[in-house]
Amino acid sequence: MTTGEQRWAAGLYRDHQIAGLFCDDTLFASFSCFEQALINGLAKAGLVAPADAADLARQIAAFKPDGAAIAEASMRDGVPVPEYVRQLRAHVTGPAKPMLHHGATSQDLIDTATIQALASVNAILSDRLETLLALLSGLSARDGENQLQAITRMQSAVGFHASDRIAAWRHAVQALRDRLPALEEQTRILQFGGAVGDLQALGENADIVARSIAQELGLRWPGHSWHSARGPVLAQANWMSELTGTLGKIGQDVALMALRGNEDIRMSGGGSSSAMPHKQNPVSAERLVTLARFNATLVSGMHQAQVHELERSGAAWMLEWMILPQMCETAGASLSAANALIQSIESMGKSA
Repeated sequence: MTTGEQRWAAGLYRDHQIAGLFCDDTLFASFSCFEQALINGLAKAGLVAPADAADLARQIAAFKPDGAAIAEASMRDGVPVPEYVRQLRAHVTGPAKPMLHHGATSQDLIDTATIQALASVNAILSDRLETLLALLSGLSARDGENQLQAITRMQSAVGFHASDRIAAWRHAVQALRDRLPALEEQTRILQFGGAVGDLQALGENADIVARSIAQELGLRWPGHSWHSARGPVLAQANWMSELTGTLGKIGQDVALMALRGNEDIRMSGGGSSSAMPHKQNPVSAERLVTLARFNATLVSGMHQAQVHELERSGAAWMLEWMILPQMCETAGASLSAANALIQSIESMGKSA
């Protein structure tokens, strides 16, 4: 084990499937797709011969970047794209080579790669949300008629059914699931602005090239760049923080029900105590509360990263790279924990 690693804790908050969407290989594959789409777009605009563009696109697809060299250069450049493009230029040949990366800039590649990663993240989260909704429906069908004591302001209120508490959980989760299509519409957009956001290097051909790139990448072209307007990624962060908060509420409820005893809830697979062998700690429920609070902390950083100075900010952009992948992993880990938690409930409420 390397000094400084916390493998014992990583399983509590990491999501390796989602982490893979932000790894170097995935990033470089997205860069390759962007550069291929760009040269094809330049051909559609008549700026490159179609046969030359096709030849260059094949060479781009075959390119294998030196990730270690890119990582080293990024400490100097602040972004991975300049070294990636330097290596790519050295790799390709042919008449279209001078048009490689023409009209684009580092931010176009990185932001578009981020958008593509978020699309994959949302597909994963959507599947896990559907699983959670099904589990909650199943729990309600099984235990919904059981009696529970409603609690308001930490005091006993009136009796009601387990289905009433489950419905409160399910309605909030369903509302988030229902908002996913609108979120995907807001976030699945191409970033393309060139050096300062106005695509001036492409002149009157800018819209043709942009629409062609967007179509090839399966994205929407909003008609302008969003270099310094971070609405799409901020919308994603806000939704994920609300998601983990909603799941954290479920976790908090379950933890309090476990405190009240078996008439409220019985669960399997509780965590053990080193000092009190009789205990079964509600670890999955506690995880949900922690993950909710973690994303609530991180989302404030995304709002800090919204503030770009003038046409582009290096500092705000770096902050976004640090926070957004963590928020995605936290959302994924939270949904996995929620699904495991609901599956662990052996009974909820007291049968009439």
